[in-house]
Amino acid sequence: MKLIRILFCMIVLAWIPSPEGAFAQEAQNALYRVEEMSLPAGPFTIVGDLYIPATGNRHPVVVWVHGSGPLTRQLMAPLLQPQIDLFLKAGFAFFLDDIPGAGSSKGEITQVFADRAMILAREIEALKKRSDIIPTQIGVAGSSQAGIVMPLATTLTSDIAFMIAEACVAECAYKQDGYLIEQFAICEGLPAEEGRTAARFHRQRYETKDFREYFAAVDFISKSEICKQLSLNNPPLSEEKFKQRDQSPSRLGSWYDPMPVVAGLQFPILALFGEKDKNINSVQGCEAYRQAFQTARNGLNRVEMIANANHLLYEAETGCVRELMAQVAGGKPLYSPRVLGLIALWLDGLKAAFAGHCLQGPA
Repeated sequence: MKLIRILFCMIVLAWIPSPEGAFAQEAQNALYRVEEMSLPAGPFTIVGDLYIPATGNRHPVVVWVHGSGPLTRQLMAPLLQPQIDLFLKAGFAFFLDDIPGAGSSKGEITQVFADRAMILAREIEALKKRSDIIPTQIGVAGSSQAGIVMPLATTLTSDIAFMIAEACVAECAYKQDGYLIEQFAICEGLPAEEGRTAARFHRQRYETKDFREYFAAVDFISKSEICKQLSLNNPPLSEEKFKQRDQSPSRLGSWYDPMPVVAGLQFPILALFGEKDKNINSVQGCEAYRQAFQTARNGLNRVEMIANANHLLYEAETGCVRELMAQVAGGKPLYSPRVLGLIALWLDGLKAAFAGHCLQGPA
Protein backbone atom coordinates (compact mmCIF):
# COMPACT_ATOMS: atom_id res chain seq x y z
CA MET A 1 0.00 0.00 0.00
CA LYS A 2 3.00 2.28 0.54
CA LEU A 3 3.69 2.63 -3.20
CA ILE A 4 0.07 3.54 -3.93
CA ARG A 5 0.09 6.17 -1.17
CA ILE A 6 3.32 7.72 -2.46
CA LEU A 7 2.07 7.84 -6.06
CA PHE A 8 -1.25 9.29 -4.94
CA CYS A 9 0.41 12.03 -2.89
CA MET A 10 2.83 12.92 -5.71
CA ILE A 11 0.01 13.29 -8.23
CA VAL A 12 -2.14 15.34 -5.90
CA LEU A 13 0.75 17.63 -4.97
CA ALA A 14 1.43 18.24 -8.65
CA TRP A 15 -2.17 19.32 -9.18
CA ILE A 16 -3.09 21.53 -6.24
CA PRO A 17 -2.32 25.27 -6.23
CA SER A 18 0.38 26.83 -4.10
CA PRO A 19 -0.50 26.86 -0.38
CA GLU A 20 -0.28 30.63 -0.13
CA GLY A 21 -2.80 31.16 -2.91
CA ALA A 22 -5.14 28.43 -1.72
CA PHE A 23 -5.19 29.48 1.92
CA ALA A 24 -5.52 33.18 1.08
CA GLN A 25 -8.53 32.38 -1.07
CA GLU A 26 -10.08 30.37 1.76
CA ALA A 27 -9.47 33.12 4.30
CA GLN A 28 -11.29 35.63 2.12
CA ASN A 29 -14.34 33.44 1.66
CA ALA A 30 -17.43 35.28 2.88
CA LEU A 31 -18.87 32.14 4.44
CA TYR A 32 -16.00 31.51 6.84
CA ARG A 33 -12.57 32.45 8.09
CA VAL A 34 -9.55 30.20 8.59
CA GLU A 35 -7.40 30.27 11.71
CA GLU A 36 -4.17 28.29 11.97
CA MET A 37 -3.79 26.41 15.25
CA SER A 38 -0.66 24.89 16.80
CA LEU A 39 -0.95 22.57 19.78
CA PRO A 40 1.22 20.10 21.71
CA ALA A 41 0.36 16.39 21.64
CA GLY A 42 2.87 14.36 23.62
CA PRO A 43 6.13 14.35 21.60
CA PHE A 44 4.36 15.99 18.64
CA THR A 45 3.50 19.54 17.66
CA ILE A 46 0.34 19.55 15.57
CA VAL A 47 -0.48 22.37 13.17
CA GLY A 48 -3.84 22.62 11.49
CA ASP A 49 -6.47 24.98 10.11
CA LEU A 50 -9.76 25.66 11.87
CA TYR A 51 -12.48 26.76 9.45
CA ILE A 52 -15.01 28.89 11.34
CA PRO A 53 -18.43 29.93 9.95
CA ALA A 54 -18.79 33.69 9.47
CA THR A 55 -22.10 33.83 11.32
CA GLY A 56 -22.78 32.78 14.89
CA ASN A 57 -20.63 32.96 18.01
CA ARG A 58 -20.31 29.28 19.02
CA HIS A 59 -20.28 26.24 16.78
CA PRO A 60 -20.20 22.46 16.77
CA VAL A 61 -16.97 21.26 15.19
CA VAL A 62 -15.87 18.36 12.99
CA VAL A 63 -12.27 17.14 13.31
CA TRP A 64 -11.09 15.50 10.09
CA VAL A 65 -9.03 12.31 10.51
CA HIS A 66 -6.82 11.46 7.54
CA GLY A 67 -6.28 8.03 6.07
CA SER A 68 -2.75 6.62 5.90
CA GLY A 69 0.21 8.38 4.32
CA PRO A 70 2.02 11.75 4.58
CA LEU A 71 -1.15 13.83 4.26
CA THR A 72 -1.29 17.59 4.74
CA ARG A 73 -3.76 20.46 4.70
CA GLN A 74 -2.31 21.65 1.42
CA LEU A 75 -2.94 18.28 -0.17
CA MET A 76 -6.35 17.48 1.29
CA ALA A 77 -8.16 20.82 1.52
CA PRO A 78 -8.96 21.05 -2.23
CA LEU A 79 -10.17 17.44 -2.27
CA LEU A 80 -12.35 17.93 0.80
CA GLN A 81 -13.64 21.39 -0.12
CA PRO A 82 -17.18 20.27 -1.11
CA GLN A 83 -17.51 18.58 2.29
CA ILE A 84 -15.93 21.50 4.14
CA ASP A 85 -18.43 23.87 2.51
CA LEU A 86 -21.28 21.55 3.46
CA PHE A 87 -20.26 21.50 7.13
CA LEU A 88 -19.75 25.26 7.23
CA LYS A 89 -23.14 25.97 5.67
CA ALA A 90 -24.67 23.71 8.31
CA GLY A 91 -23.03 25.86 11.01
CA PHE A 92 -20.20 23.45 11.91
CA ALA A 93 -16.57 24.49 12.24
CA PHE A 94 -14.04 22.16 10.59
CA PHE A 95 -10.49 21.28 11.71
CA LEU A 96 -7.91 19.91 9.25
CA ASP A 97 -4.32 19.15 10.29
CA ASP A 98 -0.96 18.06 8.92
CA ILE A 99 0.17 14.52 9.77
CA PRO A 100 3.39 14.66 11.88
CA GLY A 101 6.37 14.42 9.58
CA ALA A 102 4.44 16.11 6.76
CA GLY A 103 3.63 19.78 6.35
CA SER A 104 4.12 21.91 9.44
CA SER A 105 3.37 19.32 12.14
CA LYS A 106 6.47 18.06 13.94
CA GLY A 107 7.43 14.65 15.29
CA GLU A 108 7.83 11.10 14.05
CA ILE A 109 4.98 8.63 14.30
CA THR A 110 6.29 5.24 15.44
CA GLN A 111 3.11 3.49 16.62
CA VAL A 112 0.63 4.46 13.95
CA PHE A 113 -2.70 3.67 15.62
CA ALA A 114 -1.72 4.64 19.17
CA ASP A 115 0.06 7.85 18.17
CA ARG A 116 -2.67 9.03 15.85
CA ALA A 117 -5.46 8.28 18.36
CA MET A 118 -3.58 10.20 21.06
CA ILE A 119 -3.11 13.16 18.71
CA LEU A 120 -6.81 13.18 17.88
CA ALA A 121 -7.72 13.16 21.58
CA ARG A 122 -5.38 16.13 22.18
CA GLU A 123 -6.86 18.06 19.26
CA ILE A 124 -10.34 17.56 20.72
CA GLU A 125 -9.09 18.71 24.11
CA ALA A 126 -7.68 21.91 22.59
CA LEU A 127 -10.86 22.65 20.63
CA LYS A 128 -13.01 22.06 23.70
CA LYS A 129 -11.29 24.96 25.44
CA ARG A 130 -12.10 27.50 22.72
CA SER A 131 -14.86 30.03 23.40
CA ASP A 132 -16.17 29.72 19.82
CA ILE A 133 -16.64 25.92 20.02
CA ILE A 134 -19.53 24.17 21.78
CA PRO A 135 -17.63 21.67 23.94
CA THR A 136 -20.41 19.06 24.00
CA GLN A 137 -20.75 19.05 20.20
CA ILE A 138 -17.33 17.94 18.98
CA GLY A 139 -17.32 15.19 16.36
CA VAL A 140 -14.88 13.32 14.14
CA ALA A 141 -15.00 12.44 10.46
CA GLY A 142 -12.46 10.59 8.38
CA SER A 143 -11.67 7.93 5.82
CA SER A 144 -9.78 4.67 5.39
CA GLN A 145 -7.33 4.22 8.31
CA ALA A 146 -9.49 6.65 10.30
CA GLY A 147 -11.78 3.66 10.80
CA ILE A 148 -9.25 2.43 13.34
CA VAL A 149 -8.00 5.78 14.67
CA MET A 150 -11.42 7.28 15.47
CA PRO A 151 -12.82 4.37 17.54
CA LEU A 152 -9.49 4.05 19.33
CA ALA A 153 -9.61 7.75 20.26
CA THR A 154 -12.94 7.17 22.03
CA THR A 155 -11.03 5.07 24.58
CA LEU A 156 -8.87 8.14 25.34
CA THR A 157 -11.49 10.88 25.49
CA SER A 158 -15.17 11.09 26.44
CA ASP A 159 -15.66 14.30 24.44
CA ILE A 160 -16.54 12.83 21.04
CA ALA A 161 -20.23 13.46 20.35
CA PHE A 162 -20.63 12.01 16.84
CA MET A 163 -18.69 10.24 14.09
CA ILE A 164 -18.79 10.11 10.28
CA ALA A 165 -16.89 7.14 8.83
CA GLU A 166 -16.26 7.43 5.07
CA ALA A 167 -14.95 4.28 3.36
CA CYS A 168 -13.36 3.28 6.64
CA VAL A 169 -11.55 0.10 7.58
CA ALA A 170 -13.98 -2.10 9.54
CA GLU A 171 -11.81 -5.11 10.36
CA CYS A 172 -8.15 -5.82 11.13
CA ALA A 173 -5.67 -4.23 8.74
CA TYR A 174 -4.10 -7.40 7.35
CA LYS A 175 -7.49 -8.65 6.13
CA GLN A 176 -8.08 -5.37 4.33
CA ASP A 177 -4.64 -5.66 2.73
CA GLY A 178 -5.65 -9.11 1.49
CA TYR A 179 -8.69 -7.57 -0.19
CA LEU A 180 -6.49 -4.85 -1.71
CA ILE A 181 -4.11 -7.46 -3.17
CA GLU A 182 -6.92 -9.28 -4.98
CA GLN A 183 -8.50 -6.10 -6.32
CA PHE A 184 -5.17 -4.59 -7.36
CA ALA A 185 -4.36 -7.70 -9.40
CA ILE A 186 -7.72 -7.48 -11.20
CA CYS A 187 -7.33 -3.74 -11.83
CA GLU A 188 -3.86 -4.28 -13.28
CA GLY A 189 -5.16 -6.93 -15.69
CA LEU A 190 -3.42 -9.84 -13.97
CA PRO A 191 -5.00 -13.30 -13.70
CA ALA A 192 -7.56 -13.36 -10.90
CA GLU A 193 -6.11 -16.61 -9.55
CA GLU A 194 -2.72 -14.94 -9.16
CA GLY A 195 -4.29 -12.25 -7.00
CA ARG A 196 -6.24 -14.75 -4.92
CA THR A 197 -3.10 -16.83 -4.31
CA ALA A 198 -1.09 -13.78 -3.23
CA ALA A 199 -3.92 -12.70 -0.91
CA ARG A 200 -4.16 -16.20 0.57
CA PHE A 201 -0.45 -16.30 1.39
CA HIS A 202 -0.64 -12.78 2.80
CA ARG A 203 -3.42 -13.81 5.18
CA GLN A 204 -1.56 -17.04 6.01
CA ARG A 205 1.44 -15.00 7.11
CA TYR A 206 -0.68 -13.37 9.82
CA GLU A 207 -3.07 -16.17 10.72
CA THR A 208 -0.92 -19.30 10.94
CA LYS A 209 0.54 -20.54 14.20
CA ASP A 210 2.93 -22.88 12.37
CA PHE A 211 6.36 -21.37 11.67
CA ARG A 212 6.87 -23.45 8.53
CA GLU A 213 3.60 -22.18 7.07
CA TYR A 214 4.56 -18.66 8.08
CA PHE A 215 7.98 -18.92 6.41
CA ALA A 216 6.45 -20.39 3.23
CA ALA A 217 4.01 -17.48 3.08
CA VAL A 218 6.75 -14.88 3.56
CA ASP A 219 8.87 -16.59 0.91
CA PHE A 220 5.99 -16.53 -1.59
CA ILE A 221 5.22 -12.88 -0.87
CA SER A 222 8.87 -11.89 -1.30
CA LYS A 223 8.72 -13.24 -4.88
CA SER A 224 5.24 -11.92 -5.72
CA GLU A 225 5.29 -8.94 -8.09
CA ILE A 226 1.87 -7.88 -6.81
CA CYS A 227 3.08 -7.74 -3.20
CA LYS A 228 6.26 -5.95 -4.27
CA GLN A 229 4.23 -3.22 -5.97
CA LEU A 230 2.14 -2.84 -2.82
CA SER A 231 5.24 -2.86 -0.55
CA LEU A 232 3.91 -5.82 1.43
CA ASN A 233 7.04 -8.01 1.24
CA ASN A 234 8.43 -7.44 4.75
CA PRO A 235 11.47 -9.47 5.95
CA PRO A 236 10.61 -12.66 7.91
CA LEU A 237 10.61 -12.89 11.69
CA SER A 238 12.92 -15.31 13.49
CA GLU A 239 11.20 -18.42 14.87
CA GLU A 240 11.59 -17.06 18.39
CA LYS A 241 9.92 -13.74 17.53
CA PHE A 242 7.25 -15.57 15.54
CA LYS A 243 6.28 -17.56 18.62
CA GLN A 244 6.07 -14.34 20.66
CA ARG A 245 3.51 -12.72 18.36
CA ASP A 246 0.34 -11.49 20.03
CA GLN A 247 -2.49 -12.10 17.55
CA SER A 248 -5.25 -10.81 19.80
CA PRO A 249 -7.78 -8.60 17.93
CA SER A 250 -7.66 -6.18 20.87
CA ARG A 251 -3.90 -5.62 20.53
CA LEU A 252 -2.88 -2.60 18.47
CA GLY A 253 -1.28 -3.58 15.20
CA SER A 254 -2.14 -5.66 12.14
CA TRP A 255 -4.57 -7.87 14.12
CA TYR A 256 -6.50 -5.01 15.76
CA ASP A 257 -10.25 -5.04 15.07
CA PRO A 258 -11.98 -1.67 15.72
CA MET A 259 -15.54 -2.97 15.49
CA PRO A 260 -15.98 -4.19 19.09
CA VAL A 261 -15.25 -0.60 20.15
CA VAL A 262 -17.69 0.77 17.56
CA ALA A 263 -20.40 -1.59 18.82
CA GLY A 264 -20.10 -0.03 22.27
CA LEU A 265 -20.43 3.60 21.14
CA GLN A 266 -23.70 5.27 22.02
CA PHE A 267 -23.32 8.53 20.08
CA PRO A 268 -24.60 9.04 16.49
CA ILE A 269 -22.57 7.46 13.68
CA LEU A 270 -22.93 7.83 9.92
CA ALA A 271 -21.02 5.21 7.91
CA LEU A 272 -20.68 5.55 4.13
CA PHE A 273 -19.06 3.06 1.75
CA GLY A 274 -18.32 3.13 -1.98
CA GLU A 275 -19.72 0.26 -4.03
CA LYS A 276 -16.64 0.30 -6.30
CA ASP A 277 -14.03 0.74 -3.57
CA LYS A 278 -10.98 -1.34 -4.50
CA ASN A 279 -8.92 -0.35 -1.42
CA ILE A 280 -11.15 -1.57 1.39
CA ASN A 281 -13.90 -4.19 1.38
CA SER A 282 -17.05 -2.06 1.35
CA VAL A 283 -19.42 -5.04 1.51
CA GLN A 284 -17.69 -6.30 4.66
CA GLY A 285 -17.61 -2.75 6.06
CA CYS A 286 -21.34 -2.18 5.58
CA GLU A 287 -22.20 -5.46 7.26
CA ALA A 288 -19.79 -4.86 10.14
CA TYR A 289 -21.34 -1.45 10.89
CA ARG A 290 -24.88 -2.80 10.60
CA GLN A 291 -24.06 -5.49 13.13
CA ALA A 292 -22.40 -2.95 15.42
CA PHE A 293 -25.48 -0.72 15.28
CA GLN A 294 -27.67 -3.53 16.59
CA THR A 295 -26.20 -3.01 20.06
CA ALA A 296 -26.19 0.81 19.97
CA ARG A 297 -28.95 2.90 21.50
CA ASN A 298 -29.11 5.72 18.98
CA GLY A 299 -31.74 6.42 16.36
CA LEU A 300 -29.37 8.53 14.21
CA ASN A 301 -27.01 5.65 13.39
CA ARG A 302 -27.00 4.99 9.65
CA VAL A 303 -24.92 2.98 7.18
CA GLU A 304 -25.19 3.40 3.40
CA MET A 305 -23.56 1.87 0.33
CA ILE A 306 -23.01 4.51 -2.37
CA ALA A 307 -23.49 3.21 -5.91
CA ASN A 308 -20.68 3.86 -8.40
CA ALA A 309 -18.40 5.44 -5.76
CA ASN A 310 -14.73 4.67 -5.14
CA HIS A 311 -12.48 4.80 -2.06
CA LEU A 312 -12.77 8.61 -1.79
CA LEU A 313 -16.52 8.39 -2.48
CA TYR A 314 -16.04 10.01 -5.89
CA GLU A 315 -18.14 8.88 -8.82
CA ALA A 316 -16.20 6.16 -10.62
CA GLU A 317 -16.39 3.68 -13.47
CA THR A 318 -13.93 1.07 -12.18
CA GLY A 319 -12.94 2.21 -8.68
CA CYS A 320 -9.34 1.19 -9.41
CA VAL A 321 -6.49 3.15 -7.88
CA ARG A 322 -5.18 4.39 -11.22
CA GLU A 323 -8.60 5.78 -12.12
CA LEU A 324 -8.80 7.53 -8.77
CA MET A 325 -5.35 9.07 -9.24
CA ALA A 326 -6.30 10.22 -12.74
CA GLN A 327 -9.42 11.90 -11.33
CA VAL A 328 -7.34 13.81 -8.81
CA ALA A 329 -4.60 14.67 -11.32
CA GLY A 330 -7.23 16.01 -13.70
CA GLY A 331 -8.47 18.41 -11.06
CA LYS A 332 -12.09 17.28 -11.34
CA PRO A 333 -12.81 14.69 -8.66
CA LEU A 334 -16.57 14.64 -8.10
CA TYR A 335 -18.31 13.34 -5.01
CA SER A 336 -21.36 11.29 -5.73
CA PRO A 337 -24.31 13.68 -5.19
CA ARG A 338 -25.77 11.06 -2.85
CA VAL A 339 -22.73 11.38 -0.56
CA LEU A 340 -23.14 15.09 0.07
CA GLY A 341 -26.92 14.76 0.24
CA LEU A 342 -26.74 12.02 2.89
CA ILE A 343 -24.25 13.97 5.00
CA ALA A 344 -26.38 17.13 4.79
CA LEU A 345 -29.55 15.24 5.76
CA TRP A 346 -27.79 13.47 8.62
CA LEU A 347 -26.38 16.77 9.94
CA ASP A 348 -29.91 18.21 9.99
CA GLY A 349 -30.99 15.34 12.23
CA LEU A 350 -27.90 15.77 14.38
CA LYS A 351 -28.55 19.49 14.86
CA ALA A 352 -32.17 18.77 15.79
CA ALA A 353 -30.99 16.22 18.34
CA PHE A 354 -28.45 18.68 19.75
CA ALA A 355 -31.18 21.31 20.05
CA GLY A 356 -33.41 18.85 21.87
CA HIS A 357 -30.56 17.62 24.10
CA CYS A 358 -31.69 14.05 23.48
CA LEU A 359 -28.42 12.49 22.36
CA GLN A 360 -26.77 9.67 24.21
CA GLY A 361 -23.23 10.47 25.32
CA PRO A 362 -20.24 8.18 24.86
CA ALA A 363 -20.62 4.91 26.71
